[in-house]
Amino acid sequence: MMEVEMNMYNFSVIIPLYNKTGFIERAILSVLNQTHPFFEIIVVNDGSSDGGEKKVELFKDERIHLVNQANQGVSVARNNGAAHARYDFFAFLDSDDVWEKTFLEEINRMICQYPDAGIYGTNNYIESPNGKRWFENMDYLFNGANSGVINDYFGLFAKNGRSPFFTSGHCIPRKIFEESGGFKKGVALTEDSDLWCRIALKHDIVYSPSPLITYYLEMPNNTVSKIPSSDYQVSVTLQNCLDTNDVKPEQQNSVRKLVAFQQISLIKRAILTGNHRIALNKLKDKRIFREFPLTGLFLFPLALLPFSLFNKINQFKKKHT
Repeated sequence: MMEVEMNMYNFSVIIPLYNKTGFIERAILSVLNQTHPFFEIIVVNDGSSDGGEKKVELFKDERIHLVNQANQGVSVARNNGAAHARYDFFAFLDSDDVWEKTFLEEINRMICQYPDAGIYGTNNYIESPNGKRWFENMDYLFNGANSGVINDYFGLFAKNGRSPFFTSGHCIPRKIFEESGGFKKGVALTEDSDLWCRIALKHDIVYSPSPLITYYLEMPNNTVSKIPSSDYQVSVTLQNCLDTNDVKPEQQNSVRKLVAFQQISLIKRAILTGNHRIALNKLKDKRIFREFPLTGLFLFPLALLPFSLFNKINQFKKKHT
């Protein structure tokens, strides 16, 4: 096997900040503690009202830059961070997550091995508020190899119920980010997976099964209670690409399956938040029953349950698991 020449790349680490004063210091420290030392940190304060930007200002490190903007949402904040970036690789970290110390080192290694990819991502730990910590073993993807190109990103996304990497666990080359148009402004949910899917339609996705970030569940200002009145943006984007024949033939079945899965995800969110009218309306979508007929049949009675009863069942389930 040919040995890969290891270059040392510079990274622009982009951290959007909105009312996470209790967590931003932890996120920044996880970057400063990286074994790969070549980076800058761009914290974009998206109109916080809790003084989180003051925590950033306490760091006396010339690699840390604070950008303030009026509240415009996370997509604008990330795009603004990219606009201020000096380097050619954008690594994204949410202000309530953290990196393992070798995250950038692993991303750098993957870039050297696969220089033409569109996204470089890693596996992650998930930690609940009670301190329980776990990760999904993804070693099977590359037969135990430490990284590789995901052959069917859309199929894997639909099968596992989520992208194999989170927002805080990926890096995009500047040229790919600019070519794709970045994150779509005004999108409150799936703005990240929408971008990843647009890139995956055209470029390889390189992935490491090593869990090198920690994603924290149920932090303040998360999106669990939000429910859109229309389809998720990622579903709209992928369906438009299918309708205009902008999906490669070998990707089409998996893309259709992912669109249906995203509709199911929206229905589940609607049920969990008591928006049963939205859930019942979305259950009319024929794409769901074409790709996941049994799931559609299972969700239908749940959408008919009164929210108070469903909530009691859900709370009972949580207490006994």
